[in-house]
Amino acid sequence: MSDTDRPLPVARFYWVDALRGVAALAIVVLHYHHFYLADANDRPSLPDITSFPFASFLAPLYSPFAANAVELFWLISGFVFVHVYLHRQTGAWPFAVARFARLYPLHFATLIYVALLQFISIEVAGHWQVYGNNDARHFVLHLFMASNWTSLSRGLSFNGPIWSVSLEIVVYAMFFVALHFIRKAPLLVSLCLCAASWIWVAWHPVDLPLVRLGVFECAGYFFLGAVLYCARPHGHFGRALALGVAGLLLSIVGFRVGVDHLLVAGLAVAFLAVAAGLDSVATQSGKRLSALGDISYSLYLVHVPLQMTVLLFADVFFDGSRQFAESYLTLPTYVAASVLLAYAIFHWYERPLGRMSKRALLGRKKQFSP
Repeated sequence: MSDTDRPLPVARFYWVDALRGVAALAIVVLHYHHFYLADANDRPSLPDITSFPFASFLAPLYSPFAANAVELFWLISGFVFVHVYLHRQTGAWPFAVARFARLYPLHFATLIYVALLQFISIEVAGHWQVYGNNDARHFVLHLFMASNWTSLSRGLSFNGPIWSVSLEIVVYAMFFVALHFIRKAPLLVSLCLCAASWIWVAWHPVDLPLVRLGVFECAGYFFLGAVLYCARPHGHFGRALALGVAGLLLSIVGFRVGVDHLLVAGLAVAFLAVAAGLDSVATQSGKRLSALGDISYSLYLVHVPLQMTVLLFADVFFDGSRQFAESYLTLPTYVAASVLLAYAIFHWYERPLGRMSKRALLGRKKQFSP
């Protein structure tokens, strides 16, 4: 996620930010199936997605393939990080503070809210909502944003979507360590880091004693985003479109040979290349759409707590009925409520707390340091 509350060294990629918002919306729709869960262990009894509201045209978003929007997040992060830090000097402390201020205040708030909600749920309804493993071990892991990059975790817990951000935390550290070398040879070093990450995944497909394999999968997409930034055609939409077509061809190869990483990476490259290219020809439209990208982190973290709240309400006041999930009004209401809540949280909590954190940890003169 990029820092949206300070000016970037060069033009902001508005369409890329908008694409991040679209990816967040895809995850929101993907998680609609949570409304059918009687409890956290009820996943085997979920109905087929063909019975979900508007399934005739939203089936791809209801399907597991939509979860690959997370890989698109990682790709965009690599693209944006190189954009922000390639020509801007920063130390380890300002870099760490920028990441903390951007991610932790909202993560902490949603963690405490979900922990309280799950406690009430287990006391009143006798079961967890959406995710299990809500014990002291996993709470401590969440406190340190280590919920899923470490093998100490036993699975998703509390506010589950934070798992992907947990992996990114380690990759951010990898990026900072490599930043000196990336500045020396941006394309070559980014390409080597991307290749090394995926070679490790392919040749050693098991978790390390402490670090999970998912960290290297995340790193592969992150540094692929860095490669795309370094190779992007500056100001030439036609070339960006050609790069997008190359990404589509790569995805077709991945589909044909049965390699999911090629399929997903190709599609992600295609989307990101076209979005970056659009910034050279339709900047004003991108500015209007980028507001969705601004709230993408809030949207990603608040939609599941919102669902948990609704499910607990149904347990307490409607004998656990989940019939509301079958209504065609539920999906648009849920998406709209998630977006509005994310917008309010971004403007009145996430961004102000981020600025306060930077000011407290860096001082007023350095609060906008990356």
